[in-house]
Amino acid sequence: MVRQQQQQQQQQQHTEKKKQTKTCLACGQPKSRYENDGSSIHFFYQQGSVRYFYCSTKVFKTYSGEGLTNQRMPFQDFMETEFFQRELEATTKGLRRKGSRNGRGLTLNTLCRFCKMELKQGLNSPHIHTGVPGVPGKYIYCPSKVFSIYKGQGMDKEMTWKEFQDSAFYEVEKQRWVAEKGK
Repeated sequence: MVRQQQQQQQQQQHTEKKKQTKTCLACGQPKSRYENDGSSIHFFYQQGSVRYFYCSTKVFKTYSGEGLTNQRMPFQDFMETEFFQRELEATTKGLRRKGSRNGRGLTLNTLCRFCKMELKQGLNSPHIHTGVPGVPGKYIYCPSKVFSIYKGQGMDKEMTWKEFQDSAFYEVEKQRWVAEKGK
């Protein structure tokens, strides 16, 4: 009886471990280098804040039209190709776009497309991240952008979020944003 319970516990632990292994989105096999069907080679590469997951199937699908010929290229060989630098650049841009955190706890944030300031929330930020009820998506209030839009309609200065909410321009901007989202 005790032996049977131990076997059940071991099987349950083994099943839980298997569930923890994520599968590669490109090829479908487990990301673990120990569990694979041999159709793809995986490797995790990290340099500073850049964390890159290599899947030979994914890069083959991406770059076969540009001359990559080996679907099971080892990572060390891939590093020597021009495609590796492109992958690293794309990963770095993705980090900045997503505002991901690097290993030292610093954040690589995106910049506002209009005023070029860092899009962060907090007491020292002019940007406000909010939503409009009934409209999917996030509205980011940029005082400079709103001022440039409504300067010709009588807005005389950049406003804080609170000032803007109390102004006549708030409802107009809300409607403009909803219409823009509907496009």
